[in-house]
Amino acid sequence: MWLAAGGVRNRMRVYPGMRLKLSVPLLRRVALGLALAPLALAHPAAAQDPAGSGGRNSAEHLDKPYVVVVSFDGFRRDYLDRFETPNFDRVARAGVRADGLIPIFPSKTFPNHYAIATGMHADKHGLVDNNFWDPEFGAMYRLSDRSTVQDGRWYGGEPIWVTAERQGMVTASYFFVGSEAPVQGVLPTDWRVYDGDVPNEARVDQVLEWLRRPVETRPHLIMLYFSAVDDAGHRHGPDSPEVERAVHEVDRVLGRLLDGIDALPIGDEVHLVLVSDHGMEGVSPERAEYLEDHIDLEGVRVIGGGPYLTLWVEGDEARAERIEQIESALNRGLEHARAYRREAMPERWRYAGNPRVGDLIVLAERGYQVVGTRERPAWGGGAHGYDPETTPSMQGIFLAVGPRIQAGLRIPAFRNIHVYPLIANLLGLRPNPEIDGRLDVLEPILQPTTVSATGAWQRANSHSY
Repeated sequence: MWLAAGGVRNRMRVYPGMRLKLSVPLLRRVALGLALAPLALAHPAAAQDPAGSGGRNSAEHLDKPYVVVVSFDGFRRDYLDRFETPNFDRVARAGVRADGLIPIFPSKTFPNHYAIATGMHADKHGLVDNNFWDPEFGAMYRLSDRSTVQDGRWYGGEPIWVTAERQGMVTASYFFVGSEAPVQGVLPTDWRVYDGDVPNEARVDQVLEWLRRPVETRPHLIMLYFSAVDDAGHRHGPDSPEVERAVHEVDRVLGRLLDGIDALPIGDEVHLVLVSDHGMEGVSPERAEYLEDHIDLEGVRVIGGGPYLTLWVEGDEARAERIEQIESALNRGLEHARAYRREAMPERWRYAGNPRVGDLIVLAERGYQVVGTRERPAWGGGAHGYDPETTPSMQGIFLAVGPRIQAGLRIPAFRNIHVYPLIANLLGLRPNPEIDGRLDVLEPILQPTTVSATGAWQRANSHSY
């Protein structure tokens, strides 16, 4: 692999034009690709099949590299510097680390995991919150409701695993948001129904098992998710010893993954991309404001509460007038929050254009909460959902390492919508042309590549880690 437990592993590199120095593993893969050609012909629709790969990589993908995307929910950007993280440090030394990963608005789990997966803002991909009302469906989407989580009609855009599967590439997912639903009728070849009780070690071991599969059925893209840091942050706050212990736990599990990949015969063909969906901010019940103190909530549907909440106003002819009245009353009365009608929401949020966004959103200042009524009071611990442009504590992490990633780079923070085109490029896939993300944002971290006469991907530059 590109890194070993003790530090650096040196390998002979294969350069374009060095015909007499092709490695034995490479020759074996070329021979295997020729041997599998009849099998590929036996599944001629795999590369174009809208239902996915059928569980077998088409011939064009057999020699391509692998990408494992790991999400550490709620891992705030500064945790890497505040706490001991030897295995994250291994990745940073051997690859790239960003100063932060900027979430889309709102800085919530489902909108941002799906932004990473699709390269889109919420107004396009449709997951505008963890829980939201859809006026067209006349129904609520709830992250705790399997019937909605697994219903593909709720999901817009094209997740990276759908991009891969539709082009004949096998993929797998362990708990990544959106991967339980047939988006555009397509699921990953392997996926799991979310169960937070599954030990982190078991998740890693399954990823390694996927990577040990025969080349024709081995997933080239794997998505993996851990919740420990987010769980601790919500319960105890970002500055708690419980968060530090959770960071140590996921760092230990990351080490298990790194060592496992390093032991694989294909270890030096694997790219690892580490992300988080958002950060965390400390909150307390004393720093909360209640809408019931300022407006009459009769005929108003209140969804959410904490850093922000959404309001849907009932009515027909007088509805628009009442929305304006509610906005004005809240902005007169609230000291640490602001209400926005849909038409007044900042354009940079890329939010108001989706019909699932409420009539109003009420957004609190950093460290404050807004809640509908005292029947469901504000809580203490940690929260997220604030405007990421004005609240740096909402930023997550990005690290990457692998054969096409330059070593030892530190780059500025960037928006998470740019991760999708990076993954598509690493895998040699045609990206969805409708994405908001751009490859040029992360292209400077890549080693240049060429494609040999045999179709094998080769590294154009060599470096030691």
